[in-house]
Amino acid sequence: MTPQQITLVKNSWRNFRQVEPKAVGDLFYSHLILKNPSLKSIFKFSLERQSKLLFDFLSTIITRLDRINDLEDDIRLVAATYAGYGILPQHYEMIRSALLWTLEKGLENDWTPDIADAWLTGSIEVMHIMKNSMSKA
Repeated sequence: MTPQQITLVKNSWRNFRQVEPKAVGDLFYSHLILKNPSLKSIFKFSLERQSKLLFDFLSTIITRLDRINDLEDDIRLVAATYAGYGILPQHYEMIRSALLWTLEKGLENDWTPDIADAWLTGSIEVMHIMKNSMSKA
């Protein structure tokens, strides 16, 4: 990611965090399951807990996005946890698509092509680390 993309992601996340996490989780998981019904059995926690886990993971990543290499162990740990839930490498594209859709809906008019590209680039990098750690397990 470029420094400009990192700034765009961090600033847009700061704006996005003003949306109620439970509402974001509801939007994200509803869209994810609607588009990918096979994932319904994987997400067994309450919506409130799922939303908190999603927000916490994203906040951790975004806070230290400019030092992504320092996060690789944290990202691998999350990937291992996801694998334990039944998330497979091929599910990551579904999850990324739902995340980008949710961000677009939550940011509304603040969702620009540059912000979309920055989030896409960042999510590709993070999910690449997650997929690689799963293939090494």
